[in-house]
Amino acid sequence: MFDFRPAPKVQHRRNKPKRGRHTAITDKCSEEVKRRASELSIEGYTVCEHCGCSIPRVRFERAHLINASQYGEGGQPWNIALLCGPKTETGTCHQWADETAEGKEWKLQKRADLIEYYTTGEGRQWWTK
Repeated sequence: MFDFRPAPKVQHRRNKPKRGRHTAITDKCSEEVKRRASELSIEGYTVCEHCGCSIPRVRFERAHLINASQYGEGGQPWNIALLCGPKTETGTCHQWADETAEGKEWKLQKRADLIEYYTTGEGRQWWTK
């Protein structure tokens, strides 16, 4: 009387990519951000792009300048900054940039500077699509 006849699931591609894929920081972009951050120091060490600390014990975090929740892309180096992470003597630059008003203003200014760096400045030779 009642037969089990499951229908096959329709296989199709999404028209719009999921947010996680769109905002995920790519390996190519991550390497470029590390190169750019090490360019700031004389010795070639990786440094925080806000406070300039290069303490060996510091863990650096990649921060979206336009937040991932606002669909800030992770494949563009002008939207990613390398900031010092938790447990530093100077505090957390990543937390400061995300949670304070002056940090949010700094992120917008930093993004504008990076767009100029990659379009008309020295960064043109390092980043091509």
